[in-house]
Amino acid sequence: MLSYIRIPGIIICLAITSPWTAFADQREADPFRPFPDQLAPSLFNEVQDKAFGGVLDDEKALYYYVLKHLRDTSLEDQKQAAAFNLQQRRSEIKLFREHPERELPIFPDLFKNSDRYKGRLVTLTGRVRKLIHYPAADDNQYGMKTLYEAWLFTDDSQQNPTVVICTEVPPALKNGLPEGTDVIDHVTVTGYLFKMYVYNAQDTSRVAPLILAKQLEWNPRTTDERGSRLFSQILAGTLIVLIAGVAIAMWKASQRDKQFRERRLQKNPDQVDFNQLEKPTEKTQPEKITPDTKTSESKPQDDSGT
Repeated sequence: MLSYIRIPGIIICLAITSPWTAFADQREADPFRPFPDQLAPSLFNEVQDKAFGGVLDDEKALYYYVLKHLRDTSLEDQKQAAAFNLQQRRSEIKLFREHPERELPIFPDLFKNSDRYKGRLVTLTGRVRKLIHYPAADDNQYGMKTLYEAWLFTDDSQQNPTVVICTEVPPALKNGLPEGTDVIDHVTVTGYLFKMYVYNAQDTSRVAPLILAKQLEWNPRTTDERGSRLFSQILAGTLIVLIAGVAIAMWKASQRDKQFRERRLQKNPDQVDFNQLEKPTEKTQPEKITPDTKTSESKPQDDSGT
């Protein structure tokens, strides 16, 4: 009797433990899960890409679980895992494997090979042109109150957005983009590719990656006022020195020209002094020419004596 009871019990135990064993084996076999805090990509297998309706009802439990997982783990660990994933991806492509100095265009590769990135951490940097916030679902189990949605454009995305959902933003972005600003640059996000998301554009429906992240990192380029004043002073001083140098050079050139003229006058003392041309000239009396005395012509004497 005990043997009959023992067999069903063993079967039940195997049925319970086999998924966890398979999950553990997958964690060990998956080269993209080197960090304990990185989720297994298999969790995202049931998420439907390019499905109308955004995040479907049966995907919301995983959606909020991933956001909770990101909220509770270190951003630095997430970045390290994303960097490892990127290196693994580079090793699969011959061009980037043979030329490590080349930069892999992440967005085009992610867009064309979304299955390769789905459920894995990735880091993107670019500009945010849209930032809104809205309440999280009331029935989420993790106490989330507010979600932030950012539309990120990278340099290699050719004006195609990445939709980012996160639970944290810098204080300056709590209410959206800064007043009077329609775009902010130098924004970095690290998160999981949840799905390829369908959204309505002006002309048609389009597809964008949907990234779930912990937070937006914004590093605006601040202007150092003290450094700006110093630069202005240096620039003004340089201009003054330059103008003074030109003036000195022109003065020296005029001095050399003057000395050259003086030396020429010394070498030609008979040269006319043009100052004398301003004085009236004295009229000279013409010389009296005395007519020459005519010699009398002697008549030839007559040989006859007359």
